Amino acid sequence: MSEAIQEILQISPAAAGKISELIESRGKPGLAVRVAIRGVLPGGGYQTEFKFQERSEAAESDLVQSAGSFDLLFEPDVAEKVQGAKVDFDEERYSAGFNIEYPPRSILPPGVEARRDWDDPLAQQVQQVIDDYINPGVAGHGGWVLLKDVRGQDIYVEMGGGCQGCGMAAVTLRAGIEKAIKEAVPAVQQIIDMTDHDEGETPYYAPQAAGESPFDQ
Repeated sequence: MSEAIQEILQISPAAAGKISELIESRGKPGLAVRVAIRGVLPGGGYQTEFKFQERSEAAESDLVQSAGSFDLLFEPDVAEKVQGAKVDFDEERYSAGFNIEYPPRSILPPGVEARRDWDDPLAQQVQQVIDDYINPGVAGHGGWVLLKDVRGQDIYVEMGGGCQGCGMAAVTLRAGIEKAIKEAVPAVQQIIDMTDHDEGETPYYAPQAAGESPFDQ
């Protein structure tokens, strides 16, 4: 098992004190705390679980963070995902007491960036909807959406990650993306999907003809 390493989670004094109290109440001062992930939260971050475990039962591959009177144990992939998150305890604010705050992270993968230089007010409004509502929603399925161009009142989008080639891409576009954008920005007329779905991880999708793409010229 790894020796104690640099900080992965930021544990507030209140949270550390409460965990120490819970360990003491069990009469086992050598207990460690296993940090595990049970799911992804729609707005970013993870559904995280803390379990008490005998320190001697830690795996050789575990990463260890000392938190004073106890150690935190992480599988390497869990440590990577929760790096920099803050754990606090406030018994009056939260029914369970503990709260985890994850640092803001880009939904888009490395090398993919959303445009921030839109001059068109319509494009600016649509970009805001994609940032605030659409991408946080599809991120739970490993997907993302980019606004690629605006022509008049028609917008062109690209779907990536888990949305590229997905069997539900057409439904996501019409029932999710299109609905959200048109409700927030009624001036939008058409949402045109420019994605090459044949290049996705599960290619299936032949997009409907929706006008000439501005990138064909």
